[in-house]
Order: sequence, then structure tokens, then C-alpha cells
Amino acid sequence: MSTRFDDVDPAERRTILAKVRLSTTEAHEIDRRIKAAGGGTRSRYLREVALRDHSSDVLAKMIGQISLSLNQLDDAPERRLEHIARQLDQLIFLMRGRDD
Repeated sequence: MSTRFDDVDPAERRTILAKVRLSTTEAHEIDRRIKAAGGGTRSRYLREVALRDHSSDVLAKMIGQISLSLNQLDDAPERRLEHIARQLDQLIFLMRGRDD
């Protein structure tokens, strides 16, 4: 996790400075997470975490919703089953990601 300008497209150089104040506890926790992730700088770590695709959070929530729906299937009305089918379609779409 080294921060170098040469790994950035010259047209995309980082010219905007964003200052962030941290408590000692926050700084220690961020440093601990950086070390656990393999090292690097706070700047790079914070950029990567802030810009990360959080679709796994969406998937986890959707899986939870589907699980709840499936647990209530005993005498489910047809519209409920259609709703579950739509949720599964959305889940499959999200899981495929941008590779398709």
C-alpha cells in the first residue's frame, strides 16, 4: 500500500487537500487496520475505504430480507412468492457485478 504519484494517471494527479482531524483512539484504530491490511499510509487506506464498492453491504441486507421471506413461506400468497422471486433476481444481478 505505498502512496506514489507515479501510480496515478498524470491527468488525475491528486491536487485537492482534505484535512481530517482524528482522536488518538481513532488514529490508533486506523493504524491497526492499516497494519492488518498489509501496511501503507493513512491517506491511501482512507481513500481506498471511502471509495470502495459497498455492494457487499447491499447483498448482505438483501440476503437477510430474502431469508426472512423464506421463513414465512408456509401458506404464502402468490404475490409474496413473486416478491421473493424479484428479490432473488436482484440478488443474482448484483452478484454478477460488472463482469457481464
